[in-house]
Amino acid sequence: MQKERQNNIFSALYWREAARQLKDVRMITVAALIVALRIAVKFLKIQIAPGLNISLDGYVNSLGSVIYGPVVGLVVGAISDTLGCLVTGRMGEYFPPFALVEMSSSFIFALFFWKRKINFKRTLTAKFTVNLVSNIILTSIFNKWMYFLYYGLERAQAYNIINGARIVKNLVMFPLEATLIVTIFTFALPVLSRLKLVDKNLCYLEKPSTKRLVIELVGFTALSVALILFYVFFLKDFVSGLNIKIW
Repeated sequence: MQKERQNNIFSALYWREAARQLKDVRMITVAALIVALRIAVKFLKIQIAPGLNISLDGYVNSLGSVIYGPVVGLVVGAISDTLGCLVTGRMGEYFPPFALVEMSSSFIFALFFWKRKINFKRTLTAKFTVNLVSNIILTSIFNKWMYFLYYGLERAQAYNIINGARIVKNLVMFPLEATLIVTIFTFALPVLSRLKLVDKNLCYLEKPSTKRLVIELVGFTALSVALILFYVFFLKDFVSGLNIKIW
């Protein structure tokens, strides 16, 4: 019963435990390391196809969220965004509401992964939610807001709140990104468990049968490759002009 309440995001016990991580020296130390790593890789992107990139920041973010939960995740997201702009000399481009994008992604990852059994289904859902809420909805809204405040009404009106290219890229990439997260967790969670940074009884990677694991890995990898190729050869030019103006 206690274990179920600790896993239930609608339980007060869950949120008390999440808030308690702010007083845990080990968690604060890990959070500081995650912030440093996120800043280090923030603007490092791996191009896998024209117009499609993998950002390493997301994988560091998801791994940190497994360890310290949603409350610390909010703090880490805010600090990572602010310090990232400061360290890279981009404070002139800094727009404070964008910190909410970083905070929301950390928070969402933690809700799906902290003290949870992790599998492909959960990881796909988590990454899809992050892409939808953080990368598509919030980023689009804050971009529109920034253009209005910094560049005026005319420039803001030219920016369409629904950007077809951003939407399609996020949908194309999320199966591959989720597969990579599962792969990272496969190696990282046993180590984190031995270091007692995660509770192995509450947070662990589900171990399916060998046949199912092979099917999942091969299936999602094939799906990712197919989506990327479809985007490169058929969608890229089409979606570049697919912007629906609603605001």
